[in-house]
Amino acid sequence: MGKIFDYENKFFQALEGIANIVILNFLFIICCIPIVTIGASMTATYSVAMSIADDRDPYIFREFFKKFKENFKQSTIVWIILFLVGVFIAVDFYICSLLSNNMIGTVLKFVLTLVSIVLGFVIIYVFPLISKFENSIKNTLVNAILISVQNLPYTIVMLIISLLPIGSLLLFPNYWGQIIFFNTAISYGMVAYLNSIFLNKILNKYIN
Repeated sequence: MGKIFDYENKFFQALEGIANIVILNFLFIICCIPIVTIGASMTATYSVAMSIADDRDPYIFREFFKKFKENFKQSTIVWIILFLVGVFIAVDFYICSLLSNNMIGTVLKFVLTLVSIVLGFVIIYVFPLISKFENSIKNTLVNAILISVQNLPYTIVMLIISLLPIGSLLLFPNYWGQIIFFNTAISYGMVAYLNSIFLNKILNKYIN
């Protein structure tokens, strides 16, 4: 019986891990509410998630807000840049749908889809890079692209994982209530944690 209530027990360790991800998820959502702070929130979330995935035991609140504050300016600038690129892509997709020439529209949509995928790759890496390395905004964005291509299989897996919370809403429209509840409770923290397993393996190679 003693082992059942042993806090070194795998069961309790799993519960603690889930609790940490739920807390991280909550912090991420709350700090994203002003919209402009999404970049800083993502940077802080990945900093904590990579620590958890690396079997370190971070003080979640302290590390989250420490990284949030330290990287706020750079993360916010990067977020605004990526957001504007996303808006540009969305507007171009809309314009393509209005073109009378279907061939040109199809070609442009294909190009825009490729650009959207590259944007997704950058978003996956750029905020973890900000949390882990000191660099200029330009070099961080360039490194995000280069590292994403160099580790393409991992990148594709992480992109799929990252799209699951939104994709599930599109795939299962009859379960929006349950999916939104699950996303609000844990999904985004879980995405950051799962991606961090790969990110630690990839980014640790670049640490001298």
